[in-house]
Amino acid sequence: MVRMKGEVGRFFSIGVVVLAVTIGLLAVGGRTVRRFVASAFTGADQIRVTRALASDALAEQLDAETGIRGYAATRDPLFLEPYAGVRPKLDATLRRLAASLKESGMPAERDDALSAAATSSEWFARVAAPIIATHGRIAKPIQLQGKKLVDAFRADIDRINDGLSQREQSVSGQTAQAIDRINALIAASIGITLAIAVLLLVLAARASVHRERDRLIAAKVEREVAALRAAYAAEKRIADTLQDAFAQRPLPTLPTLRFSATYVPATEEARIGGDWYDALELPGKRVLFAIGDVTGHGIDAAVTMNRARHSLISSALLDADPASVLQRVNRDLLGQDAPMVTAVAGFADARTYEFVYSTAGHPPPVLLEPGRPARLLDCGSLPMGAIADVQYQTYRVQTVPGAMLVLYTDGAIEHSRNVLEGEAALLRAATDAMTEDAAESATFIHNAIFRGRPVGDDVAILTIGFATDLAEGLTVSADQATSTFGARINRTAQAPSRAADGRRRIAA
Repeated sequence: MVRMKGEVGRFFSIGVVVLAVTIGLLAVGGRTVRRFVASAFTGADQIRVTRALASDALAEQLDAETGIRGYAATRDPLFLEPYAGVRPKLDATLRRLAASLKESGMPAERDDALSAAATSSEWFARVAAPIIATHGRIAKPIQLQGKKLVDAFRADIDRINDGLSQREQSVSGQTAQAIDRINALIAASIGITLAIAVLLLVLAARASVHRERDRLIAAKVEREVAALRAAYAAEKRIADTLQDAFAQRPLPTLPTLRFSATYVPATEEARIGGDWYDALELPGKRVLFAIGDVTGHGIDAAVTMNRARHSLISSALLDADPASVLQRVNRDLLGQDAPMVTAVAGFADARTYEFVYSTAGHPPPVLLEPGRPARLLDCGSLPMGAIADVQYQTYRVQTVPGAMLVLYTDGAIEHSRNVLEGEAALLRAATDAMTEDAAESATFIHNAIFRGRPVGDDVAILTIGFATDLAEGLTVSADQATSTFGARINRTAQAPSRAADGRRRIAA
């Protein structure tokens, strides 16, 4: 009996040492994975910035080419108005693009950016300048030379975008590798812990006799609890690592648009959730906005959240139709066999005071306008990742200065188990936020809804508002909008349309 007790004690001591070493290795591995994932997301952000610069450069070159073509065709000096400021702006954009590519470690694409800058300068000197000097009397050789230079410029930009796409795929692969390592760490921790628990239980069964039976049973229960706590602690460290790596990025800062956002995780001991939001500044005083929710919790939900965010942003940079953007993301998620994702994605245009959006199984946005009560906007369609042939619809909402759009996840309205009551509470909170002109509208709305009460689901809220202090001469009452506002909107909408038509002709 004494020998058996000593054997149990020795194996128990060995098990404790092995468990302690395992937990230590998991802690070190968790920190390593955290640095790896953070580095991967930093690279992804750099790619987004560089892609936006490439898009700006192409748009600015198109503006210059459109103006020169229009002037050559009509000899109307009005076409040269935007041309005067395009060249220094384009030169600055190409310099920033080359610097960003160098910082990203992409020397070949940096050479393409420098080549594009040289081609642009040659086009200004050998095509644009002669056309202006001859008052639009353009010779055919100059036309052919201009087309050759423009084609070369676009080829350079296309090569840069191809390189960025390859780098983005590499970053996604690194992120997937990090997730695989995380899963391996969790599996190893659970396996080792269970193996130690089984070993100790077997030894305890062999040593159990008569009066020690109750004590050994109690010891077994205590060991099982310790094993479960160790497994939970290991997974908690991994979840915390992912939570930090997937932290929300800063919102854009624009004088014409105001943003606020908040993300509050559930107060229960739940694993990492899949709520997220994003806002990205685009050329032409436009901003991409999005909010979404992945079904389920845990590491799978976090991975799907990250993939959906990156897919949505990449698609929005290529397509200005929110419905088409959601369809692209839906195809990507179906190809990855990922959980379903609900989302709202769209664009806010500070020139026309217009929201354009599409929804995928997500709660409806809330619109607030000066002089009108808050209201729920149209929504519909199925979540992304559900079926392949789902169709999404694009909605357009024309509004006024001072208007605010509120986006949120379902945790903001389902806390009371009554969606209608939840929507009514949300509308009241949004109205109060606008009435009191809260600096952080999203936080104000969240606090007004929950008032310090614990919640059982994650909640994300994003607000986008049009500023009123820059809309001089415009009425800010939605019910009393004057012809001044309508005329201003028409002029703003018509100004880019002429250039847009020119771009379509050039592309043809």
